Amino acid sequence: MNAAWMEKTYLIDGCPFYTKHRKGTSEVTIVFEAGYGTSSETWTSLITDLDEEFGVFTYDRAGIGKSGHSANRRTADHMVQELQSLLHKAGVKPPYLVVSHSYGTIISRLWASRNCRDIIGMVLLDPASEDQEHKVLPLLPEEMKAAYLKQFMLEGSHADFRTSLRQIKQQQLHLGDMPLLILSSGERNERLKTAYQQWIKLHRNLLAFSHQSGWIQATNSSHAIHHDEPHIVHLAIYDVWCAARQKMNAPAYQAVN
Repeated sequence: MNAAWMEKTYLIDGCPFYTKHRKGTSEVTIVFEAGYGTSSETWTSLITDLDEEFGVFTYDRAGIGKSGHSANRRTADHMVQELQSLLHKAGVKPPYLVVSHSYGTIISRLWASRNCRDIIGMVLLDPASEDQEHKVLPLLPEEMKAAYLKQFMLEGSHADFRTSLRQIKQQQLHLGDMPLLILSSGERNERLKTAYQQWIKLHRNLLAFSHQSGWIQATNSSHAIHHDEPHIVHLAIYDVWCAARQKMNAPAYQAVN
């Protein structure tokens, strides 16, 4: 078995992108997409325990971690283009299984809508939604709204973020029978109950984008499910992988609506 990790930096449109890649014994590679302002280090403990049959590809988006700064706008459209260029330069070929978190799910959904033949399954961890600023943000306490808006200095502006939400809203395609699992965090506290219920509703709405979708609540997790309950994420990855291999037969699980 080849479990050697390769760390390499590639130049895309003049910007250096840090990547970490491991070849697996099977053809599939799991591509990880982190949340807003978060480096690929967020996946370290999770990927360590993945079976060697999986190839693994992680990277730092522009302006994050060990990557440089890009002259391109920090919108999902540009980020998808950069990811595709990185995979090409690194020689990481499909099929891909995608695991993404928070804002990273906007990027991976846009990528899947454009390249559904290359992606065999998706695991979305507490995903951001194109409707969150209309449906969830108004329900938050004022101090949390302020904290939410303040974060948009880490990786692109709030205007860039809103553009990304519009891009996925306009370009999201149905994924056919691509296996899709959505994991939601547990309820935080009574003050956020109404906002949390709307958050879950938005997650359930995403199930409609695949004929083979499922939803799991990580009851004991905060927003960072892959940190709090990594075993649930591991199980989700294996479920999607098994469903992808059996796609020509009966679905491995039924859609939750």
